[in-house]
Order: sequence, then C-alpha cells, then structure tokens
Amino acid sequence: MRQAKKKMLLLLLSIVCLTSAQAQIAYKGQLYINEERFTLQGNLLRVELRVSYDDDILNAGETLNFTPVLKNGYQVQSLSSVVVNGKERGKYEKRKEEFQNRQRSNIPVVTRDKRHGTRYFVYDTTVPYVDWMHDASLYIECEERGWGAKPHVYEDKLYDRIIISNQPLSTYDHTGQGSALHGTAATTEWVQFLDPSVPRHSELTITGVIPLNDSRKLLNMSEEKFNRAIYDELMKSFETQLQVPGTTVKALNIVGYSAPIGNYKRNEIRAASRALSLKQHLMRNHATGADALTVTWVPEDWDSIYTLVSNSTMKLRVAAMDIIRSVDIARGREDELQMLGDGAPYSYMEHYIFPEVCRLKYTATLSRRAADLATGTLVLRTHPETMTINELYAVALNFKPGSREFNDIIDLSARLFPDNAEANIDAAGVALLRGNITDAEKYLSAWRTDPRAYNNLGVMYMLKGDFAKAEVYLQMAQAAGVPQATNALSYLRNVVRR
Repeated sequence: MRQAKKKMLLLLLSIVCLTSAQAQIAYKGQLYINEERFTLQGNLLRVELRVSYDDDILNAGETLNFTPVLKNGYQVQSLSSVVVNGKERGKYEKRKEEFQNRQRSNIPVVTRDKRHGTRYFVYDTTVPYVDWMHDASLYIECEERGWGAKPHVYEDKLYDRIIISNQPLSTYDHTGQGSALHGTAATTEWVQFLDPSVPRHSELTITGVIPLNDSRKLLNMSEEKFNRAIYDELMKSFETQLQVPGTTVKALNIVGYSAPIGNYKRNEIRAASRALSLKQHLMRNHATGADALTVTWVPEDWDSIYTLVSNSTMKLRVAAMDIIRSVDIARGREDELQMLGDGAPYSYMEHYIFPEVCRLKYTATLSRRAADLATGTLVLRTHPETMTINELYAVALNFKPGSREFNDIIDLSARLFPDNAEANIDAAGVALLRGNITDAEKYLSAWRTDPRAYNNLGVMYMLKGDFAKAEVYLQMAQAAGVPQATNALSYLRNVVRR
C-alpha cells in the first residue's frame, strides 16, 4: 500500500512539474497559466487562459484579485478580474459581496477547496479591439488582500507579444447545441453589404420664411439695404450645404407677401418694383442662373389675413371674415373693414395680423455631385449630416469591409438615414461582424420581408443557433444570386451540422 502511495505521489509530482514547465508562472511562482488563446472576433478581442494554482496559494481569510492587463507603450487595457478566496465559498460569501460592492462590478469568485479538488479556473473574456493590441504584451496583476493587512500588488509579464488569430467560430464544439454560436462574430465572406445605387448627382430642397416686419423692420430699409439683407439671409440658410464640395444652387423660387397698407394700386407697383430689384441683386451676386431664379410678390395677401383672423380672438371676427370673403378689393373691402365696430377690428388687424402677413418665402433646389474619397472624407469629418446615403457608402468603400473605418461609416449611415433599407441592412451586417446579434435584430426588424435582407437575416439566425430558419433565408438569398449566402450555407452544412 505504501509503495502504491509513493508511486502515485511521484506521478502527481511529475504531472505538476510538467505543467509548470509548459505554463507561464505568476504571483510568486504559485499561478500557472497555459492554454492561452487570443482571438479576434469582429471588433472584439477574446482572451482565454487556463489558470492553475497550488493548494497553499492563500491562507484562511485571504483574497487574491487576478487581473490580466494588455500593454503597449503608454497604451494600457485592464481586462475583467477574477477573485480567488482562501477558504470554502460558503464561509466567505459575505466578504465576496463586500468586495464586489467596493469594486462596483460583478467579479467572478473562485474558491480554493481541497475537499473538492478545485485548483484551476478557465479565464474567458472579451474586450473591444484596438489596433495597438496587435503588438501588446500581456501582464498579470495579482492583488493580495488579507485580514488587517494592506493590499499588495504583484505584477508579472507573461508574454512580450500576444499572438492574435482571426477565427471567429473556432470555439464551436460540434455538439449540435445552437447556443454555442450565440454572440460570436460573422465573417466578411458571409455578410452582404448593399450599394444604395442612387444617381451620380443628387438633389435636395431647402425651404424657409424670412419675416419682413419683425424687430429688424426690413420693409423700412432702403431698396439696396433690403436686397443685401435678403441675400445674406438666404446664403446663411444654404451655408452648411454649400460647404460640401460639388454643391450648387440649381434653382431658387422667392415669393414676397405684403399687407393691405395704403392704396392697392400703389401696393401693386411697389411689390413689382421690389421683386424686380431683388431678382437683379441676386443675379449680380450669382445666387443662381437667371433661368433658374424666380421672384414674385403678392401686393396684399388676403388669403393669409383671412386664415389668421379665423384663428384669432378678435372681436367681430366672423363679420370681418364675411367682409373679406364677400367684398371685392376694388369695391371697398378695406373701407368696410375700417367702419366695422367703430374701427376696432381693423385696428386689431393692423397691430397683430398685418405684421405676420409681411414675409418672404423661398424654396431652393441644391444639386450635389457624389463625393470622391478626398472630398468625401473631408466632409465626413466636418459636416457628415450634409452627406447623402450614396456619398457615405462611396466613402466607406474606400476601406476594407469589416475595418473600423468601414464599420463606423456604415453605422453613421443608419443613424442619419433610419428609414433607409440599405442603410439598416448594411448596419446589421456590421453588427454581425462584431458578433452583436441584438443590434443586428434591431436593424433588420423592419425589413424581414425584404428580399434584400434575406442573406443577413440568415447569418443572424445561424449565429443565434436557429439553423432551420438560417437555412431557409440563406437558400432564398442564394437563389437570388447572393454569393455570400453560398459561403454561409457551406459553413452551416459542412462545419456546424457536420
């Protein structure tokens, strides 16, 4: 019996020595780390480690906080922490809760328990991937805590440079459990990105109203000052859009409205003069071509007056509305309004209605040439909200699908154009590359019956583990000639369901 025990002890010692020789050592030589894997899954870096430790690593009541850290020069990224307790879990559950509250996070706890032979744990976490991590070193920080003693931190360098593989689904265990794929990332060979396919030139319309009788009293200005003020106001309205290279004013339509103040004939003459003068000023300043510029003026805007009176609290407003509707301008409409109610309704209109009527409405059609990479990137950095969906996609195509730049531009497109099918389907593709099924579902929710979304829907269901639905959608996409669907189906049939 003693000989058998000795042989078993020697065997265990040899196993421990072999494990120690193959593993990286940390924390005073008492932690052994091996089976390391660093996998790039979309925009996430997955870190997997097997951590073994000696029975006497901690005394009763002591706690060890295990934290892997990535470093590259001044760049540092701490990963999730794991707590190892020195005694059985039940005796120190309260201390665990206190520690977690202090750290303000749910930190996993591993308990050293001789009776149950627990002497290792599998570390598995993900962190957003940043380019500097490619050449990063891996350190292990171990914070030792004990009753009545100050915490002490030990730092050990495990790897000068981690080796990152790009195998998003390498952890699939082929057991048929769909959940094994949940949360993993797709590849660019499966995900389809749609081109918005809009014309080389696009147009947008800008409309606005310039009040003429507000605090600035534009109508009281001289003709020259009035024209300059209107031109400046228009250019201010177009300023943001015109900063985009390749944008010009294609057409401009302006309508001025005046109130019935004074003689109608004189108002007609004054309106025609203002319209002509303003048009000539805009042409001299190259606001747009002569054929694309229209300036007209309504001498007395009785339609707006009637609407404003009907919505007012003016006394005798019904009678005033009846006069406006039934009495012609040339037959004394204004005179009858002045006599109504001893002139009180007309006085009300002079103070509250007529100033609102005096205004200038404009409608501008702007033409924009699709952006190339140089101008598109510049606009993207300065005024992304002014870009069209096809311009954003054109700039995105200058980067590799799946790259951070490509993904960020596609995400921005979906935020700027939330009702656009291509923008949402493409954003779902980016989410699938990142392994974010929740976001992919959100983007695709409104397009489940759209054939353009079938491929990405199939990939989404494959990652969720619903292989039956995945195959249906991918088959429909394949029938429509989508090459990515063929790639995804091949993986589904030959690897996942093998």
